[in-house]
Amino acid sequence: MSQIISEGQDTEQFADDSYLTIAQREEAEIKIVGSRFLSYAIPCPSPDVFTDFIDALRREHYNATHHCFAWRIGYDGSEFRYSDDGEPSGTAGKRILGSIDRGGLTDVGIVVVRYFGGTKLGVGGLSRAYSDSADVVIEHCRIERRFHMDTLAVTFPYDVTSQVHHVIEMHGAEVLDRQYLEDTHYTVRVRRSLAARLCEDMSVFTDRKASIQPA
Repeated sequence: MSQIISEGQDTEQFADDSYLTIAQREEAEIKIVGSRFLSYAIPCPSPDVFTDFIDALRREHYNATHHCFAWRIGYDGSEFRYSDDGEPSGTAGKRILGSIDRGGLTDVGIVVVRYFGGTKLGVGGLSRAYSDSADVVIEHCRIERRFHMDTLAVTFPYDVTSQVHHVIEMHGAEVLDRQYLEDTHYTVRVRRSLAARLCEDMSVFTDRKASIQPA
């Protein structure tokens, strides 16, 4: 079963800075009329990661009939590609991509390796086979909700340290780095949808003694 990890946030709090992806590589297999369909899903933050992955699968399954795939990448899912790898047009890559999209996923790549079993499945049968293969491997994946983050540099005098910590905790921000010079310098990471409010609250709670800028 798939699991959504919400990182302590209520569903109603999810904003436009959140997205769903898979946590780890998974694989599955189905057999249809003698043909074997081996499906592999990986977290895929860039096209280069996927290229290395499918090249390795092609070497591993060098005698397979087809290596069909699809990937969707980017916080907004704007980058995608798919391939039928010799199967009839529209029966494989687009079906795999459809499975990714039905799950609302991004930063995901899926490859379905087919070993032909001697019996042709027809256009409809192939389409179902590739959709089912992608669906099955996604069902094996743990689904994570992740957030698009902003990194900010906060500078403040020592006497407002407690107020700065209070604002950081209010917005669930993470302190990445601390430097103690004449003034204190923090590098913090916060969800993009909360960044503007954090800046406003930092100014109010520290009586404008803290300054913030993009890191």
